[in-house]
Amino acid sequence: MNVHTHSSSCDHDHSNDDDNETSIDPVCGMTVKHNIGKPTFEHKGETYHFCNPKCRDKFEADPEAYSAENTVTDPVCGMTVTLGKGKPTLDHEGESYHFCSSNCHGKFEADPYYYISGANKRKKVVAVKGVKYTCPMDPEIITDEPGDCPICGMALEPMGAIVEGPNPELVDFTKRFWVSIVLSVPLLIITMGPLIGLPIREMIGEKLTVWIELLLATPVVLWAAQPIFKRGWSSVKTWNLNMWTLLMLGVGAAYGFSVVATLVPGSFPPAFVTPEGTVPVYFEAAAVIIALVFLGQIMELKARERTGSAIRALLDLAPKPPAASMKMAANMTPRWKTFSKAIKSAFDPVKVRQSTELCLRVIPRWMKA
Repeated sequence: MNVHTHSSSCDHDHSNDDDNETSIDPVCGMTVKHNIGKPTFEHKGETYHFCNPKCRDKFEADPEAYSAENTVTDPVCGMTVTLGKGKPTLDHEGESYHFCSSNCHGKFEADPYYYISGANKRKKVVAVKGVKYTCPMDPEIITDEPGDCPICGMALEPMGAIVEGPNPELVDFTKRFWVSIVLSVPLLIITMGPLIGLPIREMIGEKLTVWIELLLATPVVLWAAQPIFKRGWSSVKTWNLNMWTLLMLGVGAAYGFSVVATLVPGSFPPAFVTPEGTVPVYFEAAAVIIALVFLGQIMELKARERTGSAIRALLDLAPKPPAASMKMAANMTPRWKTFSKAIKSAFDPVKVRQSTELCLRVIPRWMKA
């Protein structure tokens, strides 16, 4: 490589300019550094660079498939996705998004706003050791570890440390919400079908229908509703009764009563037993309530996330202090500390008393002289 230097207007060396040149692999979207032996391919007078021979072979087999018109960027990982290759897609708010794998598809589906807003591209700030956690609703709650607020049950947030990344609580609640929805819809159809003319219970049989309801509701109550029972029990232990207390009692009572009615219907008084030999159950009520609770929590978490992103964007627009001002402030700090020390020393009660006693002894002698 030839080393070139400019005339007197530019006396520095540019020998490393070509070594730092990079381009994007048109197949996988990775950044490729030139002049380090990576594969290349000439097409229509243009040189394309690739991260490995496999990407080059794919491009060589069908260059037009990887043109700008036939490719899009994965909003999660940033890789290039070729259209028409059977890759996962997702429609969100009237727009289609394409992904390189089902893993990226799942991450985007759990929290679309995090990737659409570009928050995933910001530099991650790891929370330093010793960070405190507090509750947005009850700021008097301050702990050394993350967890749930003992008063309202909300997840605690770090104080003074911004940790970029998908909200783990939002991701977890989204998974639990979809499981609840998938299992609650059949429960509603089985329970409410006869009210709109669907003879589902008659076709299946009342006793078998009750067991099907038990099978559908059990994963929702025993797995999806774990955060609800955890926060509800915590409110009882601390005697800070709140919304989670009511949800725990209501869902637990509905499910517990229904399980006993399914397993041992003969233990109920005859007035409770239907002609088919079963006892009315409330599995659908427990499952639907859980799904609606998670829906409300997801909406609240997304609203808080949007608010936090807006606040951080406003903070980024604030003018930064110039270097000269910061240097002046640093130089003034020792002087200010010295001045403060002198003031405190001047008004020290012990020294004031000593000075007063000295004056009382010296002044009479001076007056006699």
